[in-house]
Amino acid sequence: MKDKFYYYFQKNNILFNADILSICYKASKEEIEKYNLTSENIVVFIKHNKLNFDSCVNKKNYISLIKKAFANESVLLRIQCECFLGIYGDSHCDCEQQRLECIKEISKNNGVLIYLPQEAQGWGLAYKFKELELQVSGKTQDGNNIGVKTRDEAQQIIIGNSAFKDNRSYEIVNILLKYMGLSNNKIVLLSENNNKANSLKKFGLDVINYSEYKKNISTDNLSEYLIKIYNNTHDYSNDIIDEVLNKISNRQYNERTLSTLVNIVNKIKTNTKYKLDPALKDKIIKTYNDIICGEEKKYLIGEGNILKIQNNFCCRVNTSIFKVLRSIYNRNIFERISLERIYYFQNKNNSEIIKIRTSEILNVRDEKILFFIGQHHAESRRIDEENGIIEQNEISISKLNSYFENSDYDYIKNVEMITTISEEDIPGVKIFIKRIPNIQNRVLDIFGKKDDIKKFIDQVMKYGDNVLLNYVTNVQYEDENFTNYNLRFADLKGIIEEEIELFKLM
Repeated sequence: MKDKFYYYFQKNNILFNADILSICYKASKEEIEKYNLTSENIVVFIKHNKLNFDSCVNKKNYISLIKKAFANESVLLRIQCECFLGIYGDSHCDCEQQRLECIKEISKNNGVLIYLPQEAQGWGLAYKFKELELQVSGKTQDGNNIGVKTRDEAQQIIIGNSAFKDNRSYEIVNILLKYMGLSNNKIVLLSENNNKANSLKKFGLDVINYSEYKKNISTDNLSEYLIKIYNNTHDYSNDIIDEVLNKISNRQYNERTLSTLVNIVNKIKTNTKYKLDPALKDKIIKTYNDIICGEEKKYLIGEGNILKIQNNFCCRVNTSIFKVLRSIYNRNIFERISLERIYYFQNKNNSEIIKIRTSEILNVRDEKILFFIGQHHAESRRIDEENGIIEQNEISISKLNSYFENSDYDYIKNVEMITTISEEDIPGVKIFIKRIPNIQNRVLDIFGKKDDIKKFIDQVMKYGDNVLLNYVTNVQYEDENFTNYNLRFADLKGIIEEEIELFKLM
């Protein structure tokens, strides 16, 4: 076994900020298969104040030096599973952040980092690319867009597992610790992963979790924390749980996070055997209920300064939304269909954004008012961030043109959409279903009081639970947020014809 180990004593390692002993263990083909490794080289980094370059470089027996250095001490251990993309800056996981934080802890307190080649929970790098493309873009490798998936849903599509499976094995860690003479020391594991700790305990190691190092929780990696809560693999401190849920409450989330949160809520509500701390369940349900609808906003409408207070629910839906709504209400609830364009202008003096929406009526439900077809309407919207008020006024088309000519304003972008509109038929809510270039499926916008919106959503889910592609409002699809650039239809005439035909079918 000795000839499978290779040593290199590094002087002034810049990450550990110290001299460190690095060991490479070369696994055999049999070991690669047995321990679900994705390559043959396992690297161990050891930092201890007693192991320094000047005193150790001339010694032949490094193993005895390691054993003496950690004699009568606990060993701070990090098992870092390979994450190639994390090292190169992928923000959609927290692996690299964890690696750097653990290195800081080991550099301060002495310890061992074992870098295991078990990419993507032991499934390999090619699998990881397929999984992340589904999680982040919702696309298969042949380019088909099937919608953004959670980690577990992605694995089911790629491998066919009905339940998520972590393919890693930690038996090799026990072998390495024994070889280094550290298997009888108390092991303080730098991880909140219960599977890692329990796996090591099965080999007779004395293991406890260390959970005091800080996390950098971001919008991109929120779902990584949630999926581990969903699968009961990690015990996070209350501080971490609160930070995750606070970010969600403040709507600092993406579609991937929302999908995972909804899956947790559904599991809480339907699976009586789901072992999750009751207080944590309550926190998650409360957060979910808080964000189902968008934030309550104040609208100051018209020159009469009519104040209107309402919420806005916004999510992607598939085309069957029209069929479902017809089934719920036994009629066509949409009064008209319009071609809308939203123009954005920025005031050079105070960075204020002016949004102007123009609307051309393409068709109407009531044949008595067919003369409305082709008519134009325009309104401006100004957001007063200081008072949290949105000022909304009807304007003329010439007023829109004046912004292009006004040197105090910069034209930013123009977004085109075809919107099917119901403003009068459903008590308490106004419903807009939009077809927008480059956005998969359609976008559903609902305005009204929170209770009325929730009632509407519950009805839709009852009739067709696959229609809403998110059960929680997704702020990135609100008009102000869904794009930073111009969006225009490549074949506007063809799209208009398609949407009018659909409108007529209703």
